[in-house]
Amino acid sequence: MPSQAEHLFKATNNKTFAQGLTKGTPTAVGWALTVLFYSALHYVEAYNAKFNAHFSKHEELNKDIQRNPQLSVIFDDYRDLSTFSWNARYRPVAYGEKELNEALACHAAVEEHVTELLSR
Repeated sequence: MPSQAEHLFKATNNKTFAQGLTKGTPTAVGWALTVLFYSALHYVEAYNAKFNAHFSKHEELNKDIQRNPQLSVIFDDYRDLSTFSWNARYRPVAYGEKELNEALACHAAVEEHVTELLSR
């Protein structure tokens, strides 16, 4: 099971990579949205690693985020990132600056909340 530090490293690297993809075509924006979702996932998994918890399926992690009083406040942001990612991968959607800005705000909410939880 990956450690908290390993999840944080992956989350940070994914975020940096996504920021490098945000210019250019709708395809680049779509992949930036996808990578932002996986960055958020690793932030949440870093929190879970603090308690030696790990979820191997997205559905299990989603349920945990909803039920966990410490994480439930970010569920809507996390779900929105997941939806952007899914649509970018499987639907012919041309994403642009508007959606990217929404995703960046969702990601910031997840990152800030989990970072605060980890500092306690």
